[in-house]
Amino acid sequence: MPDARDYIFVAGVTVAVALAVLGGALFVLRRNKWQIEFIIGCGAALIVAAELCYWLLCYKAWPPAMGHAVALAGWVCAGALGVWLMVRALGEVFSIRGHQPVQAARRQLLSNGIAAVAGVVVGRTIAAYDPADVTIEQHECVLPQLPHSADGMRIALIGDLHAGPFLEPKHLAYYIECVRRQSPDLCVIVGDFITASASDFRDYCRPMRELTAPLGVYAVLGNHDYFNGAAPILGRMLSNCGVVLLEDQAIRLDGIELFGISDHRRQAAVLAAEGAERSPLMEQLGHSACPIVLVHRPFVFDALATINPRSLVLAGHTHGGQLALELGSNQHLTLTQLFSPYVRGWYHRGSAHLYVTRGLGTIGVPLRIGSPPEITTIVLRSHAA
Repeated sequence: MPDARDYIFVAGVTVAVALAVLGGALFVLRRNKWQIEFIIGCGAALIVAAELCYWLLCYKAWPPAMGHAVALAGWVCAGALGVWLMVRALGEVFSIRGHQPVQAARRQLLSNGIAAVAGVVVGRTIAAYDPADVTIEQHECVLPQLPHSADGMRIALIGDLHAGPFLEPKHLAYYIECVRRQSPDLCVIVGDFITASASDFRDYCRPMRELTAPLGVYAVLGNHDYFNGAAPILGRMLSNCGVVLLEDQAIRLDGIELFGISDHRRQAAVLAAEGAERSPLMEQLGHSACPIVLVHRPFVFDALATINPRSLVLAGHTHGGQLALELGSNQHLTLTQLFSPYVRGWYHRGSAHLYVTRGLGTIGVPLRIGSPPEITTIVLRSHAA
């Protein structure tokens, strides 16, 4: 997964592509002396560039002092204007190629109407996104090595809250109530409680205290939870909420061993799998009879499966792509696949298993398409039903 330099590279490429696409449309329109469209297109391009530059480059060190209201307004305007511009440009391209209706005025009216409707639909979709539209996932996982005492154990999995204006305390309270209705024996959270600042989480402590389970609530931190020195502060907040952080630690629970691998030390698992000297935690993981491993980023699954092929790994980070095209039969297409082979749902390597949750919050664009927020219950079984 990209680190600091890679984030900058990805941000630069993303902005360049967005500007290139808009620039192509502007070229077509400018060529035909569409002054109004050209001005609107320039405005849309500037909004998109500003949004992408902020979210991909600046938000880690510059949390939005005014919340995300301005950002949301920007995305709504950019989406509406951008789509309107694209439709107008496509209409002009087809016109240039000879697909021109008899009456020019009628052609322009029809083109404007289609473009305006498309722009409004996109803008409304962004503005109307509701985090409360959560999907409850139910799964079973067969672990032949599972002790009899843990057969039927119910694990509730959530992650990627990204506390802030796009996921408010009332949403977290609703999610936690949904979790409680699943009657889990154990609750786990796989990081990214915040986006950029530990202070964002203060108002979320009250609903977080309502998250309880007979075997406890355990978590690891995500990459966002380390921004701006947030990890120690956030750790104390979570502890006061009754959440146990398993940062490079393990605990025995009712016949299973629950491991937590911190995001900033995940490379230790990769090195251990490649034959380097193992840390005490990796050594313990390698000899565990029934390990369940919490990580934030799923990219270390191969290494963990090498260290212990009996592992069940639970991860998040990808948001399931956040913006995805559903292809049917649990197939999907998303840009996240360019960076990770593990995007959402189940993956297997030998007898090791990985589940990647789509998470609950959003980053960058306050919108999910084809990848709704997710609360997951995994029931452990010692044998298939």
